Amino acid sequence: MPLSRRVGLAVAIAGSAVASTVLPFTAHAESTVLHVDNQAKCSDEGTGTQAQPFCTIQAAADVAEPGQTVDIAPYRSYSGQVTVKRSGEPGKPIVFKSTVSDGIPTANVSSSAHAFVLDGVHDVTVSGLSLEAPQEAVLVKDSTRIALDRTEVRGGRNGAGPATANIRVTGTSTNVTVSRNRVFSPPVAGVAIDAGVTGAVVTTNVIADGAGRGVLVTDAPRTIVVGNTFARNCGADLELAGNSAGTVVENNILAKLPAPRCGSTPSTAAPLVASAGSIQGTTVDYNTVVPLSETSASYSWGDISYATPGEFRGTGQGAHENAVVPRFDDYYRPVAAEGLTDAADPNAFGTLATDFFEKEPADHPGIANTAPSGYRDRGAIEVQDPLGVHVNGSPWAMDGHPLNAQFLLTYAASWTPGTATLDFGDGSAPVVLEPGSQVVNHDYPAFGTYTATLTGTSLTGPSRTSTAQVTVEPVPDLTAQFSWKLDDRSRARITVTAQGTSPFPIVRHVVDFGDGTAPAVSEGHGANLSLTHEYGVGGSYTITETVVDKHGRTASQTKTVGVPGPQAGVPFTGYFGGPSSHNGVFDNGLWTLSYNKTDSQPGTTWYFGNPGDIPVVGNWDYTCQCQHAIYRPSTAAFDLSRTDGSISHVPFGNPGDLPAVGSWDRNGHDQVGIYRPSTAEFWVRHDDGSYTPLHFGNPGDVPIVGDWDGVHHSQFGVFRPAANPWEPNLFIFRHDDGSYSTVTYGMPGDLPVVGDWSGTGRTSYGIFRPGNHQFTLDNSYAGRADNVYTIYNNIG
Repeated sequence: MPLSRRVGLAVAIAGSAVASTVLPFTAHAESTVLHVDNQAKCSDEGTGTQAQPFCTIQAAADVAEPGQTVDIAPYRSYSGQVTVKRSGEPGKPIVFKSTVSDGIPTANVSSSAHAFVLDGVHDVTVSGLSLEAPQEAVLVKDSTRIALDRTEVRGGRNGAGPATANIRVTGTSTNVTVSRNRVFSPPVAGVAIDAGVTGAVVTTNVIADGAGRGVLVTDAPRTIVVGNTFARNCGADLELAGNSAGTVVENNILAKLPAPRCGSTPSTAAPLVASAGSIQGTTVDYNTVVPLSETSASYSWGDISYATPGEFRGTGQGAHENAVVPRFDDYYRPVAAEGLTDAADPNAFGTLATDFFEKEPADHPGIANTAPSGYRDRGAIEVQDPLGVHVNGSPWAMDGHPLNAQFLLTYAASWTPGTATLDFGDGSAPVVLEPGSQVVNHDYPAFGTYTATLTGTSLTGPSRTSTAQVTVEPVPDLTAQFSWKLDDRSRARITVTAQGTSPFPIVRHVVDFGDGTAPAVSEGHGANLSLTHEYGVGGSYTITETVVDKHGRTASQTKTVGVPGPQAGVPFTGYFGGPSSHNGVFDNGLWTLSYNKTDSQPGTTWYFGNPGDIPVVGNWDYTCQCQHAIYRPSTAAFDLSRTDGSISHVPFGNPGDLPAVGSWDRNGHDQVGIYRPSTAEFWVRHDDGSYTPLHFGNPGDVPIVGDWDGVHHSQFGVFRPAANPWEPNLFIFRHDDGSYSTVTYGMPGDLPVVGDWSGTGRTSYGIFRPGNHQFTLDNSYAGRADNVYTIYNNIG
């Protein structure tokens, strides 16, 4: 193509606001930027500073001056029509813009009418926005030097009314450029250029998946339609209607590929349609035109249909037209193919310096260039050299390599693969890599932050770089620390959990428990170690833990801990499943229950109550098994644990009383009661809230309750501790007729327990000896030997 056409193109583009306002945008000083951000501390009454931006785009549009940029915060949704009423000046447009990521705008503008209206204004640019509205998303009317660039447009539906275009340029508008936009699902037309419009440029757009036309030019001569990708539109991709003579149609892909939205009877319209009044002076060349089927027309030229580009060339047009079927990805990026790649005229009117993604043209080495000079791909998107590099880095300290970093690398093959190098950023020699993915480790000379750079080259094409910043920390000191917990109050047994931290493996733990025993030494357990130690007697001990790492470094921690001395706890008895009674030990809120009347580990443990409470066991909920409870002498109240998980709080008695629980009402569950040692009186509480007193025993006795006679209800009794070392303990049982019987059992210091040890249905007696945690249970009533066993109040 003659050089004069390119010079003429430069003048035309400069006048159309493409070169002067769109590509690229001119950076403005802070004072010329108006900020919009509806998620910040915004105000439409302010001046649109970065500290206090406008809440709406309209507020900024109402005050914008020539040369100012309205910077719209990305990743936001803005509602309401924006009507631009103010104009810029030639060379100083008003610019509305947001950011674009991989061709997709990040800020959305939606409205119930139009998203943007430019009516009677000039020198305005709208860029980087996603625009959506039921009518035309963008309406340009009677306006000059307008640029709509890099937007994503959905719209063109008017509710119950007639459908409209996504973008409409109408009235006496001149020099309007529609470039690098993604126009989705146009109902009538993606872009409509109406009668009276002059100097319109539609270039490098992706217009796809529409029910109607891609671009409709009506009575608008000398329109430029160049370098666009049309795909899967049901109507014509480009229609020149009325008198649209002198139009330039070049470098486009017009592909009426099968589209589900067109239904079972899709439109038979040709991809390119030009009315008889539009063909005069119109130039059509370097387009790829793909009809819906082999029997469909590719061109409708002055009311005559042409099935193939070869037939169309008979009109004197389309010398370089073809029908190569393109292959696209989801974003309508094309796959390299002869007839599409490097097959466009780079000097065509309206051709931009970069493509839809602002990428420069790439010359595919395996596909011949078919234009008179230079290279350019057909459609809006240039096929790029697939050369790609990517690097991620992270600290990766290893044994013996505390300043190591690891890099995950990808070097994608190029059209003409060259080499890739990784520079670690520390002055060391770069590593040369082959194509593919790999892992590289590197030892840095000192701690600090480094920037590694991966550079990939193509023998005939571009160079790509990727960087990764990695911070290598100083080698941490070896540290030692430990924690401890009490395992068994009765044995003063503890567990120490020792832990060392080091960038190197921990190889040894040494724990001195501070009681004169030999320190515990453990090799090869890694960073964590648990050791159990039994002191035998409570007291204050100084524990020292020392750790050693693989590099011979040592660290220690010392703590003085108070270990409670052996504590036997208080015995309790009840039916917890099975035919006979079970025993356990209550210690300051910890319940330890054994299901076996032999020396064994406890069957289960749980917490309920506080230090100073007295354990109580009874059948509160008409069950066959007992529930636990406590009596708090300081407040004279019972807390009963129910089967549904609730707690019943029952005040009864006076401070200093002792609990006495039994089936006083003989109605299938137990009621609470107390024994007042100071007056030797039982007080039992009935379900109706009344109570009954009974004097029995002597002051200082301990209450016991059981079924002494096998009569299936509770009877009273007391335990009288031995007053002198040579005297035995005395159990006194009251019978239903008011008489009582006695038995001596145990030694001074023993605590009483009563229960049905053999499952005979009758209550017997026994003692718990705190000194050695031993239960001794009398089984003479069942003709069996006594049970003798120990229970320790272990902590799980």
